[in-house]
Amino acid sequence: MRGTRSFQKGALRGKVYLTTMKIVTSGLSFLDIDAYAGCVAYAELLNLQGVEAVAFSSAEMNESITQTIRSWGASFAASYELSPHDTFVLIDVSEPEFLEKIVDIDRVEEVIDHHVGYEKFWEEKIGKRADIEFIGAACTQVYEKWVEAGLFDQMSELSARLLVSGILDNTLNFQAGVTTERDHHAYRELLMKANLPDDWSRRYFEERELSIFADISKALINDTKIMTLKHLESDRVAFGQLVIWDGRRAVQGYREVIEKTMMNKSNDWFVNVVSIGDGRSFFLSSNKKVTMWASTILGAQFHEGLADAGKLWLRKEIVKTAILKHETL
Repeated sequence: MRGTRSFQKGALRGKVYLTTMKIVTSGLSFLDIDAYAGCVAYAELLNLQGVEAVAFSSAEMNESITQTIRSWGASFAASYELSPHDTFVLIDVSEPEFLEKIVDIDRVEEVIDHHVGYEKFWEEKIGKRADIEFIGAACTQVYEKWVEAGLFDQMSELSARLLVSGILDNTLNFQAGVTTERDHHAYRELLMKANLPDDWSRRYFEERELSIFADISKALINDTKIMTLKHLESDRVAFGQLVIWDGRRAVQGYREVIEKTMMNKSNDWFVNVVSIGDGRSFFLSSNKKVTMWASTILGAQFHEGLADAGKLWLRKEIVKTAILKHETL
């Protein structure tokens, strides 16, 4: 595999590392399409610039990386032999506690993320190489790195396809409140290179939903983070998210499975069911502390553990809102 630079020499079994590799990676909990696409496309850019780089993650891919996308055969390593001089680029993650397990935080050279909260931490460590800002998709930021490098014309069709899919997913087909004009612009430019079917958006979300309903418990596990939420006296809140077209079907037909799955993660749990077809989120929790927190922070009105948010929310929007409320309350 590219990236392993070692050999055995006699009884000494010595290792000689021929090059320094940049490992482009993401978080440990799970790997979604925004992270996967961003890692692949950014590693391609670095290699074009003459920098040895590999896209890597040991995390399990979740349902946002559909079987069709997996069939495209991107160069992506699920295992890697680290050398003492390798460095790291983080994509779609900046929380130190969520990093891929092989990451040495002192060897992180660049961070590209759209989850706010750790800007000051990374600015102090790596200065302007920390690109952390609240926009729709990390894939948009990666696209912009290609443009800044003057190499967008050389981007592969595969990277363009992946970035398109990451933007679609993370903006909820451009319905999410986090969507910016930058996301729209990146999508339009990438789409011209991607050679995708005209109805790719519909195909993508339909395939994603079929995969989720085939095993909703697994899908939820693969999109749950253990977090500390502001104004909630718990440092182990299981925060799950399901992004599907028909959220009502999930809430009405699979609620018992959802609750059992989350209780196995933590007594303090919260699920955001993103219903793209309805243009709204449904919140679920059986924990009174959590529902009170959601009512205070998000204005959600719960009835027997269920709230209709009346609008689309993404987990990162909820976390940002909690941070802002914490600063003002």
